[in-house]
Amino acid sequence: MNKKEIAEIKKRFTKTKCSFTRLCGCYVDADKQKRMTLKEAFLGLPEEEMFKYIDIFRKTLSGSIGKTLLNMEFPTEQETKEDGTQVFLMKLLESKLTDDALVESFYDKIIENYDYPENYYIILIHGVYDIPGKSSDGAEMFDASDEIYEHIMCCICPVKLSKAGLCYNAETNSIQDRIRDWIVELPERGFLFRAFHDRSTDLHAMLYYSKKPEELQAEFVENMFGCEASLT
Repeated sequence: MNKKEIAEIKKRFTKTKCSFTRLCGCYVDADKQKRMTLKEAFLGLPEEEMFKYIDIFRKTLSGSIGKTLLNMEFPTEQETKEDGTQVFLMKLLESKLTDDALVESFYDKIIENYDYPENYYIILIHGVYDIPGKSSDGAEMFDASDEIYEHIMCCICPVKLSKAGLCYNAETNSIQDRIRDWIVELPERGFLFRAFHDRSTDLHAMLYYSKKPEELQAEFVENMFGCEASLT
């Protein structure tokens, strides 16, 4: 995927344009235990909550190609073996995240392979994009769709305790100790599957996001996706 193709997908990440169908999530503690899971219709979320998720999705497609964003192709064996990584992701995609057993297996694969010593939140979203056709001068023709691009996106977000401090309580008109909350931060890792290439679906590739290019977690990439983690 190039910069233009990524921008076209990110343009859909707004409340009025988004075409996300289903949201799944799993909160994992520092002992690699699942503390909470959820599954919701995305458009049924409260508006403020929806905006916060959209910010996370946009961040997962941010940065520079070749640094924070890496195009990865699946080896042929991962597309042909019954237990291939691409085969598994295709099953997850085709289920539209309604198969609870598949979603749980996905969480288990991340928990087994993701090296992170603190709490984190796995977000998994399913979406469809009715790709508009384009006229000879490049203008979009929204009544002339060529193809539907169906995809899943995963974001892995650290969950950290807010800083200690004092705050003003308006009800009691006093300064008091602030309650500390567990805050879901912007993602450290993520991916988009399937890739969006030449304004079409590319089922042989995916886009991988790493907040810090120098910390790709090559073993996680290879074990989770069967892809080789090339140098940034």
